[in-house]
Amino acid sequence: MVKVKLLPLLAAAVFMLSLPKALHADNITTAELELFDVVQRSGDGTWYHYGAGSASIKIDQTGNRNVRSQLELSAAILPTEEGVPDSLHTINRAYGKFRFDSYRGVIGKAPFSWGEGLIFNVADEIFSPGTSANLMQQEFKDPSAWITSFSKYFGPFSFVEVLVNPGTLEISQENQDNSLLSAGATAGTKAPRMEDSRVGGRFVSKAGGIKFEGGYLFDGQNGQKGSDWDYSHRLFLNLQGNLWLDWHLSTSLEIPDPKHAGDNPGEILWRGQLYTAGIYSMIPVAYNDTLSFRVETRLYPAGSWSQDHSDNSPRYGIYSYGEISYDFGDGLSLLTRSLVNPIDLSARISPGFSWNIFQGFTLLGFATVHTGEAGDTYPWETENSGESTLAGASGLALQIGSSITY
Repeated sequence: MVKVKLLPLLAAAVFMLSLPKALHADNITTAELELFDVVQRSGDGTWYHYGAGSASIKIDQTGNRNVRSQLELSAAILPTEEGVPDSLHTINRAYGKFRFDSYRGVIGKAPFSWGEGLIFNVADEIFSPGTSANLMQQEFKDPSAWITSFSKYFGPFSFVEVLVNPGTLEISQENQDNSLLSAGATAGTKAPRMEDSRVGGRFVSKAGGIKFEGGYLFDGQNGQKGSDWDYSHRLFLNLQGNLWLDWHLSTSLEIPDPKHAGDNPGEILWRGQLYTAGIYSMIPVAYNDTLSFRVETRLYPAGSWSQDHSDNSPRYGIYSYGEISYDFGDGLSLLTRSLVNPIDLSARISPGFSWNIFQGFTLLGFATVHTGEAGDTYPWETENSGESTLAGASGLALQIGSSITY
């Protein structure tokens, strides 16, 4: 996350919005506010009530069909005591992409999306929130990362891509307010080593109505979550198609560095396997209504297949995600999402609604309830009250508010 001072962020936005039309006729500028009142029950049974929201400004370059760029600035807005910063601000996206003949390129902080799957996706496992996903949001966006990629297209649905994702800078607190930083040269700034990079590639092709996608990634930043690996190798294969329903099936293999691999190749292959699968469908109903549903599963064969409260974060063998929504066609949508651990029988269930009353103005409401006991993946109560956050709220959380886009 790249943090910037809020005043320069707002000044830049105001400047862009105030430019004469002739100077930004090839740009589309969009501002969005999401503002909520939140009621939350913490893990120790304490109830909280506070305000929270987000503000973002997105500028898209649209004038050149061969060059595109996007800048998105955002801030999480929090009501705080006087003298305490009331926003956490970041640059969500700042990238440019180009095409020349059959070649494509991207550089900057851009969306990263390999493979298939909304919540569970073996190709995006290094960036995806997965089992800890916050379900109380209007839509899920692809995670962003600093990438440099080049692609060669062989047809509408066939290409090869190579990608580099460098390690992250470590910036000391006293230098976080600097507007410009020279990596490796500014005091208090630690540049990542070459071996901390992620480097890989993928291919995408389509035959017989089925999309094939496979790839490899050298991950020098970390291995499996909770591990102390120096680096790992990741390979994945994904199939996606439509047979009455949109479906996808993916598998990946993660191999650690030799120091942590052990001496048993079979054990390495067993512990490195991961599978995800899902189905999705949109069904027209009546004149203008739509019923949508999605089901996804994450399978880790080497994981724990019995309830385990001795570990703070056990790697269970299976998780499931389900979503169903009904769009009435007049701007009102109802939905229910859920993350389920079938092994410890706990779930995070999130009903919600969105109602687009006027153009650019939408009422939003979400809730989250956990059904498990203390020590489960999704507990109603936690043993330590400090474990509760909005994204992983223990017990119950409610938020009502609005989204305003202009």
